[in-house]
Amino acid sequence: MAAHPNTPAAVLGRLAAEHPAQVLANPALGLLRLAHSGLLEGWPTEAVLSLVAQPQAPGWLRRYGLAHADARFQVAVAGHPSLSAAELEQLARHRVWKVRARVAARPDLSLELLAGLLGDPDYGVRLVLASRPDLSPNTLEQLRRDSSLLVRQAMAQRQG
Repeated sequence: MAAHPNTPAAVLGRLAAEHPAQVLANPALGLLRLAHSGLLEGWPTEAVLSLVAQPQAPGWLRRYGLAHADARFQVAVAGHPSLSAAELEQLARHRVWKVRARVAARPDLSLELLAGLLGDPDYGVRLVLASRPDLSPNTLEQLRRDSSLLVRQAMAQRQG
């Protein structure tokens, strides 16, 4: 039903939380979006978050998530595999640490963004960095001397 083109928009909104991939694959979704400018605003928040978090979420949905007032949308977008460098940079500077932490966990993080996140004011972001398997010796040493005891402990366990 979630993928059927004749499914009403309101029903798709209710199905999206449990069947986000099928809703995104619905061939009528783009047309519904054009016909109903506030389509997503009428859907449950959890349903739209499920859609935004999908790897196949289209660009218009990612842009919606990036601009949303609720930071949970940016957390969901930060895991998308096809973010542009500008989108990643925007998320890496986000005011909410959970968004920056999600960026810090990305396997495709550029050296520039990695360096910036090493100086993040929130230890939670640096703790995520400490768990990365791909850190250079200089980065590892910087995290071993981190101001946060938790980050230093994570680095000590890593060596363990």
